[in-house]
Amino acid sequence: MDEKDLFLADIRKSLGYSAQDARTTQECASLFASADDAAVLERIQYRTHVEKQALLKILQENAEKINLDVQPVKSLADAATRIVEIVEKAEPEFGHTKQLIQHDDTVLAKLQLWKRFSGKAVQVHTAYAVDSQVREKSIASYVGLTAPRWAVAESATIVELGEPGRPRSTSLVPSVHIALIHLKDVLAELSEVYAMLRQQPPEHSCLFISGPSKTAEIEAHMVHGAHGPRQVHLVVVDEQLKEAEGLRGSGLFSS
Repeated sequence: MDEKDLFLADIRKSLGYSAQDARTTQECASLFASADDAAVLERIQYRTHVEKQALLKILQENAEKINLDVQPVKSLADAATRIVEIVEKAEPEFGHTKQLIQHDDTVLAKLQLWKRFSGKAVQVHTAYAVDSQVREKSIASYVGLTAPRWAVAESATIVELGEPGRPRSTSLVPSVHIALIHLKDVLAELSEVYAMLRQQPPEHSCLFISGPSKTAEIEAHMVHGAHGPRQVHLVVVDEQLKEAEGLRGSGLFSS
């Protein structure tokens, strides 16, 4: 019996099963069956706006359980306003200088946060791949702003794909992490993430974030910010909702 068999035997014994209860791979065919990625990808592609809004509601419910703040907004302008509010409310743990570092991302660039913070003594950095000072700027920043690839409703997980200009440090080093995502990129469950990753494997790192950093090692008392951000905010942009509201009164809706 090798180490794997010994390990499984210990688990089986702890669960009250005998060695005769061990099952073979052939007996658990459904567990080891290949995923039907085509069906999963088709489901994602043809998901309606109403279904996406239902996923957002599930995401909010599950996020509350892990202290992840989810803020739906109707436009990028509203998202910028919400991000400014979060930054102004949060105080640096050390010193009084407020600095923010963001991913080098086209959507984040459209927020033009440097204009929003003009005259407010908040310095905005961008993690350009060619900037040799990104490490120092990440350490100096107390807020990190990222553009995740997806968010998962069933586990309230933010999925980041690392690459040049989008380092992992932006979401891991600052005390406050703000993530901006569009509603269309909210997925139902992790199996959908894996199907998307199998379709387009990431060239660099893949990061799964479920709420703020936390530990309960000391007397089972939960503490946030043990090995990473103590606050995580997810801003979800639903521009389609604003368009639908704009059509009310046009005769397309009964009320």
